[in-house]
Amino acid sequence: MAVLIRHRAAGMTLAQYDQLSPPLLEAIKSAPGFVLHVAYEDSQGLCVAEIWESQQEHDSYFNETVEPAVPAEIQQEVINLHNIVQP
Repeated sequence: MAVLIRHRAAGMTLAQYDQLSPPLLEAIKSAPGFVLHVAYEDSQGLCVAEIWESQQEHDSYFNETVEPAVPAEIQQEVINLHNIVQP
């Protein structure tokens, strides 16, 4: 089942995201199950949201690639999706 996962790293800024993200974004493009990545700032700070074909595929990529590269604790919210429409 496809999932939307929102990531929040306490205190992380957009500038820090811009500094850390280039190699991670390059790696994610070829990650099995990856669909979409967006980053934005809201009232709670930086949020990175991703759509994956499954939580297992996300977790594999996240644990191997993101967690070792990001020096902040990341909270995740997992939302099961009913439908995805792509062009």
